Amino acid sequence: MQARDFAALPERITFTVDVEDHAGASSDRPRYPAMTRRILEFLAERDALATFFVVGDVAERTPALVREIARHGHEIASHSHRHRPLPADDPRAFRRRITASKRLLEDLAGTPVLGFRAPLFSLVPASAWVLDVLVEAGFAYSSSVVPARSFGFGWAGAPTTPFCWPNGLLELPCPVGRVGFFRLPFLGGMYLRYLPPWRLRQASRSRSTDVVWTYCHPYDFDTDEPFRRLPGTGLLTSFFLWWNRGLTLHRLDAILRGRRTAPFRDLHDGLRASAHPFIPAPAPPMASPLPG
Repeated sequence: MQARDFAALPERITFTVDVEDHAGASSDRPRYPAMTRRILEFLAERDALATFFVVGDVAERTPALVREIARHGHEIASHSHRHRPLPADDPRAFRRRITASKRLLEDLAGTPVLGFRAPLFSLVPASAWVLDVLVEAGFAYSSSVVPARSFGFGWAGAPTTPFCWPNGLLELPCPVGRVGFFRLPFLGGMYLRYLPPWRLRQASRSRSTDVVWTYCHPYDFDTDEPFRRLPGTGLLTSFFLWWNRGLTLHRLDAILRGRRTAPFRDLHDGLRASAHPFIPAPAPPMASPLPG
């Protein structure tokens, strides 16, 4: 794929990485540290700075990796205390753990942690309770919403450009582009790997904002990992997460070529100044405020 295939995208882009251990406890020797370092090399070769959203339990197990990311000048942000969808979490336990996790990341990075990204972009109406928790914990922005109906988690009707929640938290929604009848988060994950070039060009042309960011995971770069069924996923999902990884680096390279990068921390003040408020419709009543 060539850089011209993404010519419709703006000249400035934010590169983001979700640092998580996709294999979990089933992995005797985690592969994410080596793959994260491969991403660091990829970015250094292109003189690019990024935002790394790090899961709290990853920071606990590999603190040296977080320090290394920060030493390269990248932004450290939070990818929750563990990689679990927000609707399945306990709000009281989440409040306690995310505060401790944020403090750990700040100690390791040596800088304030401003940003949060929900695992699997799982900030949806049923998990809107997290918004006040994030403000209480001291986060300035979230990057947790897919503003469309999604095969996973999505918030249909949410703005597609940066906006502020009623409590003042800035939201940077996942960039979506039109692919046929759907709006998809095409600039990362499996979508970036599986969509054909002409679909990616179509989605790029449908972007109407200069706030664009990519997203990837260490495993997206791991072409040598043997196939296995991942914990908490079905056989087919595990296969799709494993297959076609060789395209990730080439497509991200095509996106970055000729563009400037800036982590979210550097864009925060300007994005907040131009963000519009969003008041979501009330969520339907739940039988219990504590899922699961």
